[in-house]
Amino acid sequence: MRALIATMLVLMLAPCLPSPTHAQTTLTPAPSPTDTDSRWEVSVEGRVGFPVGYIRVNETATHGTHLRLSDLGLDVSEAIEAGIAFWLTPRDAVRATYLYYFLRGGKTFDRAIVYDGQEYAAGRVDTNLDFWRASLAYERVLASVGDHGRLVGSAGLTFVWLNAALTQHPKTKAEDFYLQELPVPIVGLRYEALLTERLGLRASVAGGLLPKVDSLRTEGGTVYTWQSHADASLAVTYALTNMLSVEAGYQFTYLHQHEKSHEDDNVFELIDNGPRARLTLRFW
Repeated sequence: MRALIATMLVLMLAPCLPSPTHAQTTLTPAPSPTDTDSRWEVSVEGRVGFPVGYIRVNETATHGTHLRLSDLGLDVSEAIEAGIAFWLTPRDAVRATYLYYFLRGGKTFDRAIVYDGQEYAAGRVDTNLDFWRASLAYERVLASVGDHGRLVGSAGLTFVWLNAALTQHPKTKAEDFYLQELPVPIVGLRYEALLTERLGLRASVAGGLLPKVDSLRTEGGTVYTWQSHADASLAVTYALTNMLSVEAGYQFTYLHQHEKSHEDDNVFELIDNGPRARLTLRFW
């Protein structure tokens, strides 16, 4: 999968590289971000990151080991995101996105560790913390900035599905965080503008918080959950045609999940950052 995402990043960035024929070709001016002729947007994105964070899973009276992601051999992350948006009016849109995060690794421990009530002896432990995140948001153009820029606000919901598993052959133990999680409200702000006929800039921030609430599930009593998100990105965009564009830049991601009941007290935290590339198609 790492090779696949690296290939995606290269393919998305390759059209931005100059070639001898570019100087001899007459290019049709790319549309401004404020143009509204295209009502549909479809995008695919690849990311590579360098995560830090930790996971701890307790079970009744057995306290789990505080495991940093680096302890588990999770030094590189990969992610793929697909999105679709429909502009209801020149100022209003609905956007849906699906993000899949690859967090897999392995490490040899020189001591025993405890995870979800189970002790893992010293030796090799493999980890799978893959998760997916689905989001739905309403967007509105808040203001025009200059002749070719705009500020877009968004509000919506996001849900994370995480089943965190540790394996020491032949046994696997997984903690189903997803059973206790609830949709989290998210708000965001995005700035996008053209710098030249084809070159542009896009910057965005988004975040959300679900305070400690009853998850409406029971496991040794009421399970309470709280969760927080933060995302930020900065990218340069390049219009290949008036319908197709690529962008490359930087992505920061923060995710914190905590669930607690009489039996459990489980925490997962991810802080990640790294390069990203996206391909966007606008039509109709």
